[in-house]
Amino acid sequence: MKNYLGYFECKLDAKGRLMIPARFRHLVSSDTGGVYVISMGKERCLNLFSIKEWDEVILSKLHELPPGPEKRKYIRFFSTKSLTLNIDKAGRIAIPAHFLEAIGNPKTVVVVGILNYMEIWAPEDYNKAQQEVDEAFIEGDWEY
Repeated sequence: MKNYLGYFECKLDAKGRLMIPARFRHLVSSDTGGVYVISMGKERCLNLFSIKEWDEVILSKLHELPPGPEKRKYIRFFSTKSLTLNIDKAGRIAIPAHFLEAIGNPKTVVVVGILNYMEIWAPEDYNKAQQEVDEAFIEGDWEY
């Protein structure tokens, strides 16, 4: 499992390109050719997986679902709401406009490590979601 940990505020350039935080870039093995998969998240965020993690986590879980309409719906969702992206030599990915529109066309984004993938948020949405997370953690019973 990768260890995508941390929080980074990143500016998008005029072409909608995001510089992947250096701390995260080294986690993608060179044998994948720097290929990522971007997908719509359940909250108002984008999910960004290395292609290897995408294959191991998302695709394998989809194939494990029993045949039927639910499986087809999930496969359709991920097939139409996901896209492969290549990292360029400068360490950037170009986020397609429709993905940026889905999170409100921010000029600055928050990139958060979520253990085996990254989430990309508009800062205002991230702050709201993080406040809920902090409250749930403090009020919760989970201990380590």
